[in-house]
Amino acid sequence: MSIIKEVTHIESQKVNKYMEEQKIRVVIVDDSAFMRIALERMLKEDPTIQIVGSAGNGIEAIERVGRLKPDVVTMDVEMPLMDGLQALKEIMSIRPTPVLMVSSLTHEGAKVTLDALDLGAVDYIPKPGSTFTTNILSLKKELISKIHNAAGSQPHTIKLEFTHKPAVSRFPGKNDVITKAIFIGASTGGPPAIQKILASLDPNLPAPVIIAQHMPKSFTATFASRLNMISRIKVKEACDGEQLQNSIVYICPGDHQTKVIRNLSGRCVFSITSNEIDKEAFAPSINTLFFSAAKEFASNAVGIILTGMGDDGVRGLKNIKLMGGLTIAQDRASSVVYGMPRAALDQQAAERILNLDDIANEIELYLK
Repeated sequence: MSIIKEVTHIESQKVNKYMEEQKIRVVIVDDSAFMRIALERMLKEDPTIQIVGSAGNGIEAIERVGRLKPDVVTMDVEMPLMDGLQALKEIMSIRPTPVLMVSSLTHEGAKVTLDALDLGAVDYIPKPGSTFTTNILSLKKELISKIHNAAGSQPHTIKLEFTHKPAVSRFPGKNDVITKAIFIGASTGGPPAIQKILASLDPNLPAPVIIAQHMPKSFTATFASRLNMISRIKVKEACDGEQLQNSIVYICPGDHQTKVIRNLSGRCVFSITSNEIDKEAFAPSINTLFFSAAKEFASNAVGIILTGMGDDGVRGLKNIKLMGGLTIAQDRASSVVYGMPRAALDQQAAERILNLDDIANEIELYLK
């Protein structure tokens, strides 16, 4: 019996060691001791997550990441000695690691978060405010989910190469008649990918571009404004009842569902409703947008799935393909999270698999 017990003990130790090695190793960075403890308590409820360290400022964060080699880092923005953005920049240059920014859902929070995503952060989670105790369950669920998503991601900065506006547009003369439309869906890792595509598009593109990026309402207006400043093509947030126009990029508002529909005069307009009515898992839902694209534009729709976790948009993309439209998915190499594009490939919804660098050119070639 003693031999059996000893063998069992050894095997148990091996299993425990294997389980420990398989856990997602996390470092928590926040200047608030209360917040560090709160985040740690939430994460410890998931047996597959292991807290390996914490830090109270950016300098400590860099040291912990270098020494502990975590799988994921949660990073506060405002901290003494060195803030979260500077620490993120250093981490991405020394040891690229999936980083989740802990950000406030405000205009300023949106701006800083978008800066962080440009620098290589994978995603963000809302910073608990005065409603912390009432929202703790939903926050915990979101935090744990995003930790898991980030653990399998490929963090990298996307280099934007801005070109001077061409003396002669590749699409001379503005055409008011809408014959084709481009529909893009993205989630985790999407904002920098979208920026890269739009930075290369011709300002006289003979089609509207409608983008559903998983993002809250407080972020989408800032995101649209930011894109408008760095792109040659006009970018704005879509409005309910607004008529679609060529040469304009529309960002679907967060916390709402966006469809394209035909009004009584036959013109294509936006129908935007609160997600409290629709109750979809994502707001905006890429599937909702793509289904309407297939219905209203059929073979004249282009559907594009970019980086992101899960499979939102895949059913809608397949609908566009069935109606004769062109469907594209981002490739694995250029995706931060190869979830949605892989699902599109697995379900045979995407006709073409393209590197991020080639998507803008493919759009323009199709429109010619």
